[in-house]
Amino acid sequence: MGWKRGTVVMESKPFAHVICQKFSEDRCNYCLKSEEKLLKCGACNKLMYCGVNCQREDWKIHKTECKIMKRVPNVPTDSIRLFLRLIIRFLKGDGKQKHPNDESPCIRTFNDLMSHRDEIKADQTRSELFRIAADFVRGYTHGILQLPSDDVLLEIFGKMVINTFTIADELLQDVGVAVYTSPSVLDHRCWPNAVASFDGIKVTVRAVDNIGSDSLSDVYLSYVDPLATIEERQEQLQQQYYFTCNCARCTNLEMNAKMCSIEGSNEGDLARVKDCLEKVETMRKNKNNPKEILELCNKCLNEVKLPFGNVYLVRLVGKAFDAAIDAEQWEEALQFGIKNYKAYSILHPPFNPCVGYLLANMGKLLMLFGRLSEAMLHFRKALENFTVSLGDSHYLYRQVTEMMAQCEAELAHSEAQGAIS
Repeated sequence: MGWKRGTVVMESKPFAHVICQKFSEDRCNYCLKSEEKLLKCGACNKLMYCGVNCQREDWKIHKTECKIMKRVPNVPTDSIRLFLRLIIRFLKGDGKQKHPNDESPCIRTFNDLMSHRDEIKADQTRSELFRIAADFVRGYTHGILQLPSDDVLLEIFGKMVINTFTIADELLQDVGVAVYTSPSVLDHRCWPNAVASFDGIKVTVRAVDNIGSDSLSDVYLSYVDPLATIEERQEQLQQQYYFTCNCARCTNLEMNAKMCSIEGSNEGDLARVKDCLEKVETMRKNKNNPKEILELCNKCLNEVKLPFGNVYLVRLVGKAFDAAIDAEQWEEALQFGIKNYKAYSILHPPFNPCVGYLLANMGKLLMLFGRLSEAMLHFRKALENFTVSLGDSHYLYRQVTEMMAQCEAELAHSEAQGAIS
């Protein structure tokens, strides 16, 4: 039986989750959705909710957290908050229980998750991070929570760092972090046969290829950025998850050589692009004017001659595309999209929603410039992608469907006007 392409493999609500702090005043801190009117927790005055239902749902954890947050002026980091919420649930005894109302299929508990505690103990960087987190939480909760031993805290910390998912919103923007119990059973491949998407805090895993087996051990997600080289992927997987990947993509040296190729260029150009990527990331974090970011990208792109398949060039053109969109430089954005699409689609696994998102945005831009037939082609490709990767209830699927209907109407009107003239 298995799973056909586009079908749901599993769905789950998180065992614990937190909103990214930079969105904490703009989104509901429980469902993570944007709302114009948000209500503050009346006790701690820290967390925001879109309504009573979300506040009530979050109160299961926040009731304890609230007492702690109320006496401290600053909200801790996202990872510390998630660590604390996992501790609270563990102390309530939730870690040893399955939660069938929150997961389908429900196959394991929080206590079943791997912690890699021995590897963390041998990892100096991770060990120091644990020591900092544990000491902070002990001080932060002093007098309110009776925390378990350091050995137990290390187990919880390990389960968190090994099993954390990043939650993306309806526009594929990262807005939160969470631990899901059953979906964490899925292993990694750099060229996966499934993808995870989110509706608020609920994660849905869909097959993006036909999977003949009924076993979840044959369903794979990618834990890493597909626009990373073999060396970058292996380093991240070893540092974050303590394993070495030997999947087909990691043994495809020909593809990796193309991703790293500087044919027709030189190491100096590659260094300039890498340096520019770092500067762009810093400017984005500092919330620089997008026109300044676009100007920096254009300057670098005009100076280098890397081949279009070079992954660092693909990343930089992607940053330029985003900056042009943010700066409302629509013509430039379209040109960057056209320039990047072929390499972007080759380097991403089939039915990766990021490729669908690029196609949808290019369709909007083409429609803006009256190139309606081309826009329809891009919308159809985007919809084909989203049908498999996100499903027909996802915001992006519905948005593209609406844009297609509008484009079809404009095409019909244009043809009718042509017939009259």
